[in-house]
Amino acid sequence: MPGTWGRVRTGTLALAVAVVMVVTASPVAAEEVPPPPAEPTPAEPTPVVVPPPSEEPPPAGDTVLPDPPPPNDPEPAEKPKPPKSKIKFKPVKRYNVLKKLVFPVVGPARYHAGFGDCRDNCTREHHGIDIFTYGWKGQPIVAAHDGVVTKVTYDEGNPGCSVRIRGRDRWETRYYHLNNDFPGTDEIGAPCPVPGIEVGTKVVAGQIIGYMGDSGNAETTPPHLHFELRNRSGYPIDPYRSLRKASKVDFEWLPADTQAATVAISESTYPKGAGHVIVLSSEAFAEMTSDETGALVLQAPVIAVDPTDPADALAEIRRLEPTTIVVHGDGETHAIEQMVRPMAPIVDTASLPEASVEPEVIEPDAIEPEPYVHNPTDRFVTVLSGVVDRIYRSKRPFYESFHYDHNVVVLTTERWAPRGVGVRVSSRLSRYADRSLFWWLTADGWVGTEVMDDPPYPGIAYVTERRVDAATVGFLGSLAELPPHPMWR
Repeated sequence: MPGTWGRVRTGTLALAVAVVMVVTASPVAAEEVPPPPAEPTPAEPTPVVVPPPSEEPPPAGDTVLPDPPPPNDPEPAEKPKPPKSKIKFKPVKRYNVLKKLVFPVVGPARYHAGFGDCRDNCTREHHGIDIFTYGWKGQPIVAAHDGVVTKVTYDEGNPGCSVRIRGRDRWETRYYHLNNDFPGTDEIGAPCPVPGIEVGTKVVAGQIIGYMGDSGNAETTPPHLHFELRNRSGYPIDPYRSLRKASKVDFEWLPADTQAATVAISESTYPKGAGHVIVLSSEAFAEMTSDETGALVLQAPVIAVDPTDPADALAEIRRLEPTTIVVHGDGETHAIEQMVRPMAPIVDTASLPEASVEPEVIEPDAIEPEPYVHNPTDRFVTVLSGVVDRIYRSKRPFYESFHYDHNVVVLTTERWAPRGVGVRVSSRLSRYADRSLFWWLTADGWVGTEVMDDPPYPGIAYVTERRVDAATVGFLGSLAELPPHPMWR
């Protein structure tokens, strides 16, 4: 039956095709068309992983290494390189050196260990210490040691106005950013450094060489002094440790009123009274201190009496309870004698010492030379009080020179002279001070003026025998000869 056989063969062929499609169907297709829930799905046999014939099991005891990456996989990324240093200079070596110095700024100041800091985006290294003065300009800058000025710049490059000083040991100190602005302004034009400081000038420790400023590349920073210390080879040395141990200029200003000043010294130096007292008028004391009369040493308390208002002076003389009185003057002492006669016997009335005059040498048939002025007249007098014999024993050379060149009154006592009699030179000007004024340190504290050419009288410089040293003497000597200089902000 051909027709029936054909239908059977056709049905068999269709069934075979269906079986082949079920066997070759992928798992994804099977998941997409799940079997009916009535019929359970037969469990799939667990595949058996057969290692490739080329691999052999590792021998016992050996470490199993990870398989190398297949050749088609990407290469592993390189390890990150450490970031490059931003420093573009070779730092100098640090040497632990301690040099005996005088602190180069007189008055209140602050600083920190900034040696070696980066400058100009780390293209160079900071080879000094910056000393700040709380935003004020005009504080005195002094030589940190004895030496000779080797270089001076006026307004050049980063240092601006600067001074270099080399000592006998060939160590050098450098002072950058000194003030060259007109006081009260930020306009360049003031003389810098101070008159007399030039190449070849010999300076002593404590001598004024300039004032605090912001010259050079410090124009955009607060006023400060860049201080450097260099060894014999010119190699920079960190001066921080030396500055921490440096001595400082230290003295006090007494009132310009000589009666008040002498009473203050007498009260502090002779608390238990004195058997001998020297009395003179205020005018005589002023004349004595305005002329260079040479060394004037007094071995008793000195009381200056103001005839117009002598109450304080007479009260102090009564407190001292003297047994004898000596009156000093130039003949106008009658009124003072009448005042003090009831207190104690007047044993002597002496004249003030006259200024020493060099004998004139006349050379015939020669042009008369111009007189040489050793130093200008001091603006103030320095009073040294205490056990002065200690100074002569230990520090006589520099003291003799100071006593010869300047107006000094020495009051010798048998006990140490106390501090705290006047206004210390290290007193700090208030941050709230009027910035439109010029400020001057005097015996009355800080005094502000509207005009620079009208400075107040500073008063009497008072130094005790414990504080008198080469630095203080050098500072007072230069301060007495230089014109007054204000502070401003």
